[in-house]
Amino acid sequence: MGTKGRKLAPIRLEVPYTAPPPELTSLDVGIARLLRRPSASYELEVTVLDAPDGRLLRDGVIVAHRVVGGIGQWFLSAAGWRPHLPARQIEPLGADGDLPPVFAQLLRPLIRHQIIGPLAGLHCVRDEWTLRGVDGSGIAHVRDEKVRVRRDSMTTARYREVTITPARALTGDQRRFLLAAADRINATEVDAFPSLQRRLGAPATGLTNFPPVRDTTRDDTLEEFVSAVFCRHLHAIVTADLDRRAAGGDDLSQVNDRLWAFGRDLRGLASVLDPSWRESVEKLLVGLPFSTQTEIDPPTLAVLDALVGAVPAPRLGDLSQRHAAQMLFQPADQGASILGDRCLALTVDAPDEQWQAALRAAEQLEVVAAVATPLFGKELRRLRELLDVIIDELRDCALGPFRGEPELDGLSARQAYQLGVDTERTRSAVAHRRQTFIDQWPSRVEVARKQLRKARNR
Repeated sequence: MGTKGRKLAPIRLEVPYTAPPPELTSLDVGIARLLRRPSASYELEVTVLDAPDGRLLRDGVIVAHRVVGGIGQWFLSAAGWRPHLPARQIEPLGADGDLPPVFAQLLRPLIRHQIIGPLAGLHCVRDEWTLRGVDGSGIAHVRDEKVRVRRDSMTTARYREVTITPARALTGDQRRFLLAAADRINATEVDAFPSLQRRLGAPATGLTNFPPVRDTTRDDTLEEFVSAVFCRHLHAIVTADLDRRAAGGDDLSQVNDRLWAFGRDLRGLASVLDPSWRESVEKLLVGLPFSTQTEIDPPTLAVLDALVGAVPAPRLGDLSQRHAAQMLFQPADQGASILGDRCLALTVDAPDEQWQAALRAAEQLEVVAAVATPLFGKELRRLRELLDVIIDELRDCALGPFRGEPELDGLSARQAYQLGVDTERTRSAVAHRRQTFIDQWPSRVEVARKQLRKARNR
């Protein structure tokens, strides 16, 4: 910070709770008077609300009911969640005194299945003054705030914070004088005051349920890699749900997309995840895409709960410390072999079920390759591009409703004839697409094997 910036920077002081006010005037340095600001000085009663485990505070969200001058209001602060939650929002106290529905709706993805209630009470006494110069101009604003913290009707902490905010650049003598005045009452200058979470103590000081998303590396253990993948999905789903709630509309597309992407990676990690845990989570996604808020809310909250638990400790059993690249290359290699065998056995006249089995093998290999791509880079990206083409073509090679003989009962002769023509035309087109697919398969197998060899040797 430059000299000018330092002279304008606030002076923050941790002051003993019972210390007398600092003596902040001195004609020698040009600070002539200290004038109290009655309109900015008041007593404040605050009740902080949270779940019993302090999850909102741990996640950087403050919800409180406060009373100033006999007037009650609800307060929400979530600066770290912008733009998905408001940095600051105030709502009037309703007749029933309950949490405002708008807050309950916005915060549901963070509260999930818990019930919030009073966690702590704060009694705050705030006094403000203005320091004025000999000419009457303002030099600085002084805020002196004393806070007493109560838990279970007992005082658990007391603290006092004094902030001196320059209205104009302080001279060196003025700054030294103010710090000396603070030193005389045993105050300590700090760069920043402790957060409310630190003031309240446990459980508010625990780890957040939403740790920062980190990049994966080729050297990750399986636990590190899966944790990072789940963390990415956790943030994607919760922010999409927060945005949906803030918008107040019926557009569920973003949440559905995020849930689908998570389900895809669950399938891609099937070879390493605990089967019972994975299956229980996959059951939550049955019904995707969800079409109403009533349908989407329960599975979304349950998936968030599952991910909150899985990010710090993914269910991997004895595999957790194995090398992630090695563990995820194996199912990709095996999936490629299965796809190769199934496609090699295909013929133009093969039953539709045999073509559908090849399609399922291609789709499974695609989800395995998708989740492992961050570990192997462009080699698996190129494989996935090829798989996208193969999957589209295999879908076009399925007869679908035209397999078997057409149902002619109840049709006129003209209708029956037209249905027969349409069926044969479709079968002929499918036969042509199947033959083309079979002819191209040998070269595609070689491309796929080449990308897998490069990924393995990377």
